[in-house]
Amino acid sequence: MTLKMIIADDEDNVREGLRDIVPWEELNVEIAAVAADGQEALELCRKLKPDILLTDIRMPMMDGLETAMKLKELHEQVRIIIISGVQDFNYVKTALHLHADGYILKPIKIPELQDTVNKVVASITMERNRDEHEQRLKQQLQENLPTLREKFLANLLQGMYKSEQEVRDKLAFFELPLEMTGSWRVAVFQIDHYDKAIERYNEEYKQLLSFSIFNIMEEIAGRSGNSVTFVMNENEFVVISSQAAMDSHQLLDLCQTIIDCINRFLKIDISVGIGNPVTDILELYHTYYEACSAIEYKFFTGKNSVLQISDFKTERAGWEFPLVYEEQAKLFNYMKMGQQEEVAGKLNGIFELVCSNRSTPVGYVQSICIELINLASKTVFELGQNLDLIIDDFPSMFSEVYSKRDVSGLRETMHEFFSKLTGFFALKHNQKNSHMINKIKDIIAKGYMENLTVARLSEEVYLSPNYISLIFKQETGENITEYITKVRMDAAKELLKDLDLKILEVAEMVGYENATYFSTVFKKYAGMHPQKYRSLLTSTDK
Repeated sequence: MTLKMIIADDEDNVREGLRDIVPWEELNVEIAAVAADGQEALELCRKLKPDILLTDIRMPMMDGLETAMKLKELHEQVRIIIISGVQDFNYVKTALHLHADGYILKPIKIPELQDTVNKVVASITMERNRDEHEQRLKQQLQENLPTLREKFLANLLQGMYKSEQEVRDKLAFFELPLEMTGSWRVAVFQIDHYDKAIERYNEEYKQLLSFSIFNIMEEIAGRSGNSVTFVMNENEFVVISSQAAMDSHQLLDLCQTIIDCINRFLKIDISVGIGNPVTDILELYHTYYEACSAIEYKFFTGKNSVLQISDFKTERAGWEFPLVYEEQAKLFNYMKMGQQEEVAGKLNGIFELVCSNRSTPVGYVQSICIELINLASKTVFELGQNLDLIIDDFPSMFSEVYSKRDVSGLRETMHEFFSKLTGFFALKHNQKNSHMINKIKDIIAKGYMENLTVARLSEEVYLSPNYISLIFKQETGENITEYITKVRMDAAKELLKDLDLKILEVAEMVGYENATYFSTVFKKYAGMHPQKYRSLLTSTDK
């Protein structure tokens, strides 16, 4: 990249000499023009737009500093290198104020000038590279805005944000027409019998179909004003609507219009689930999950259904969707910890919530179970385990669930499924704990003769004292302190066989500095004092 420079000096020999003597091409600089005074330099800068102005301070008509000031006032993007014949502090101060890029004293030393110009060229090059990089980033950002917008909305519906300000900022950045105050509802559309509907088509057709559905939804929902449409995943199209923009009946009409248009133009059957309104935008996930749950009822209502969760909740008063999701979270935590009784209890709790009203269709309970199986599968995968090695013929679980025609049989199937998963993780935990117990025992065996405490053991195995005490008790039936004492006493019994050792020496060799205390502990453990124990050993030998 070659930069343009103008040289301004009222002395002909200096002006022409600078132009001809310095090897400017080696510095990636082209001399665009020369000026004999400040006024001419100013006019040339405005006309030619150079990158650098190399100017003397003292010139007729307009001096170099005044020229630099004018250029600054005109916002001309030109770097200034000042040449001065005097060492005047005021000139230097003014040059600094003008943010001059260099200050060179006459007589000019060519190496010094070249060095200064080199630095200015490097600075301009770096700045332009940075600007170009920033422009490329901005362009990439603009190109990826649709994807980033969908990711933000997906995270919002999954409850990923805890700050209203963060959501407000993102809504503004993506120019989404959602107000922060009011109430909102989520509608989730899904193609009916999706796998069957697309099984004959290639990936290009699937993408075109998704794009077409989104366009129809966006056009219809966009007319309502305060609504946002986006694609959550391959077969999940979402509309977030403000209650201020439309009431419940209007939303139902909008959803029905979308379904009718998709039926008519794309020849595709599609259903929608609608959640209840929420008044806090950070809780959109509630209405989203309710919409996802509502659409499961299309199993009973058939294709092209408009399903409001409130209709089904009326039939089953007494349980709330958020409670089910809370119980699910606890269920999977217990499963990962290998806690069989707790898992069984949570499963029973979920069944009781879902079936609190006996009019609940078995099919809906089956859909809840399918969701639990899918989430369990995802959890196992995220933990790096192979589900096929835990559950024999895992794919058949889905058909088995749908084959159950009563709640008791379905409950039994789910208990068996989660019992296997929980047992697997319980074994993992037991193996891990057994390894830890063996490590603790090994440390005790090697260090019982020292001042060994639970706190010191915890430091050795990098776990808290409470945790190692808990697992040690669970695995061995005795606490760590009791075990240390047992190891010491068994060692003391062996040492007491050596008649050359004094009782004090034996005490110190098993970790007790106080012989009296050692005798007390030994008596409690062996039923007699060390001296008597040794006497019995001696008499037995005889």
